[in-house]
Amino acid sequence: MLSTRSILLLIIVLCTSISATFAQTEDITSRFYFPGSIGVNVPFENIHTRLNNGLAVNTAIEYRPTYINDIFFRIDYDALNNNYMSYVPAIPTNILKGKLSTDFLLAGAGYRRKFGRWGLYGLIQPGLGIHSFERAVVTQNSILLNSVSSNSLALKTDIGLEYYITRHFAAVINPSYYKLFSNGGFNTSHSTFTGFNIGITTTIL
Repeated sequence: MLSTRSILLLIIVLCTSISATFAQTEDITSRFYFPGSIGVNVPFENIHTRLNNGLAVNTAIEYRPTYINDIFFRIDYDALNNNYMSYVPAIPTNILKGKLSTDFLLAGAGYRRKFGRWGLYGLIQPGLGIHSFERAVVTQNSILLNSVSSNSLALKTDIGLEYYITRHFAAVINPSYYKLFSNGGFNTSHSTFTGFNIGITTTIL
């Protein structure tokens, strides 16, 4: 089931898609794009825990100094959700079967080339990665679930293939790679993900 956060991100993607009918304006707003996509994330295997493939929702703001064939800058907020099962008690929660959410706040630069209606880009973004999960606390009369999070430096790289339906509106397919740089918390078990998303990119006005 989708979390409230994921549903909100999906609504943003849909609203951005609807705005594509206005995406022909040539002014300062045409330099700002709003990519949004949904797909699957695949964690790298690890002997400590089994993390199932999960949902990935990506939203971003992109600035293009020129329309195409140039460097561009992007800020991303990506949300990954997975179910896990632990083989050892050494992970930072005593719940051996549960849900792990991983959020990424990233900023970086890339380069794009356009070939007719097709566009191809590469992008690298350092930033922050945040694991969120629950931990059980046993009291005299009950068991309480506390929300816990751990964060670390992170890096995302991805490539994207775009098909421009109009000048400022394109469908996008983009595989990506995520890495968290930490030896603590859940990162000892799962610090690397790959993703495969489909979505759109467009200006607002």
